[in-house]
Amino acid sequence: MMGERRQKIFESDEYIQQDNGDLDYLEERYSSLKIPYVIRRVVDDYIACLESRDERYADMSYVAGMGDAISLLTKMGMLNNQEQPLSINAE
Repeated sequence: MMGERRQKIFESDEYIQQDNGDLDYLEERYSSLKIPYVIRRVVDDYIACLESRDERYADMSYVAGMGDAISLLTKMGMLNNQEQPLSINAE
């Protein structure tokens, strides 16, 4: 679910599209650098760690936002009606 929503954002956000283009360009430049394997591995590991942390942060932010939304809806009395289930009238 989060993956699908995230993908839609990636496809529609102009800043993310610009960043993706920049990343492609920079990846080509990085690949063409004449640096030793050991250094390239350190840089690759560093980049992977940044990406992993940022992805986890994004997921946790999403979960926190959903929790805030549920809390707000509960305080507004929209989620704590125990007697009657929510229904949609098609009349």
